[in-house]
Amino acid sequence: MLQSHFQFRATPPLRKWSQTPAIASDWSYGCCPLDTSAQSFGPFASLVETWQQRRPDGGGLPPRKAFEINDFEAWLGRIFIAKIEQDPIDIRFTLWGTTLADWWGVDYTGETLGKQSESPESWATERRYFEAMSKAPFIGLAGGLLTQHGRDHIKVLGLDLPMSDRGGALTRVLSAHIRIDLDDSFSTIAPDCSITPFDGNSP
Repeated sequence: MLQSHFQFRATPPLRKWSQTPAIASDWSYGCCPLDTSAQSFGPFASLVETWQQRRPDGGGLPPRKAFEINDFEAWLGRIFIAKIEQDPIDIRFTLWGTTLADWWGVDYTGETLGKQSESPESWATERRYFEAMSKAPFIGLAGGLLTQHGRDHIKVLGLDLPMSDRGGALTRVLSAHIRIDLDDSFSTIAPDCSITPFDGNSP
């Protein structure tokens, strides 16, 4: 069984997703309201639609138990599930897909964010991104080169969906990934989706 509980805060569409590296590993981050049209997410559309359908009545984040593994059949190997740790904020991966392990060159199952990268200390922005998600949930987007893992010929784009096992508070994140061309970004993959760039502060 998979559970997911998502709640997005409405954020206004701003400029195009920043191409400025957010952290040392050249990644950029973006935020979308929880009720953003699923069809605007391009290759992630069906996954967002499933997630939105499992949200509880009245909004909020779906619990992980609301999902069956078959809901993610098309994404098996390309998803991770992470537990949100607090005080201090950190991300611990409870599931790391086999395709992700091939792309990153490491298996992060059981590990915390960036622990197996070249510069584990460089992931402060991504921690703040998940911290912002825990305070005011949103559908997240993250993408960049896998330079920190010696794979600068590989560029990926990930969709981050918040889940809750405690009645609304963010406790887990389900993230699905695709590999993209080096000159692509989310704005070229899904041009109809309005994104608020995350600059290291609240979206």
